[in-house]
Amino acid sequence: MTVVSKKLLLTVCLLCFATQAWAVKAKLRFLFPVSMSSVTDGFENSKLSTSEVVLAFVMPVSKSTQLDFGYSYFNARIKDPDSSTEAYTGVFRAHLLQLGAAYSGFELTRTISLLFEASTRFPVSGQGDVKGNPESSEADSISGMGYFFGSGIIYGNMDVLLFYQRRELTFDELTVLRDGERKNVALQSTEYGIGIGYTF
Repeated sequence: MTVVSKKLLLTVCLLCFATQAWAVKAKLRFLFPVSMSSVTDGFENSKLSTSEVVLAFVMPVSKSTQLDFGYSYFNARIKDPDSSTEAYTGVFRAHLLQLGAAYSGFELTRTISLLFEASTRFPVSGQGDVKGNPESSEADSISGMGYFFGSGIIYGNMDVLLFYQRRELTFDELTVLRDGERKNVALQSTEYGIGIGYTF
């Protein structure tokens, strides 16, 4: 291959990359759970409180369809009831990889369209800590999966949707001691709520 051919091929590749990079946008979304049910192994009588922020890179496939590759930061806290003798508290953090797609082909007006979105989430890293009167425990590895479904409206760069999501996260080697019996800690939660996102 001649030098001119190499330069031409390199130029074409750079132009293609620049076109794709220009098409990719970033979306920041905040999730506000309205209703939540959860089962936390090792904390059966306690209430879980969570928060989550999602940052995704959106790539248009067509005028109405988009693929997203994103990152979700999940944070949860749990505490034993005051009547518990063990008095455990737990803090859980997870970094999840998100793969999904969105469709906005149904127009309500010239500026407002319906939005349907679905994604799957895989934990890539996480940290869990539990502290109590008997002992403390810590885990640095995580496994599990999550699902997200939402429908709403999109107006310009802003979108608002109602969502449903489910998580199943296991923090390896994280345990609590209950009545002399050691139990593994795992989180299973189902949430309904409102998501607000902005695409840059």
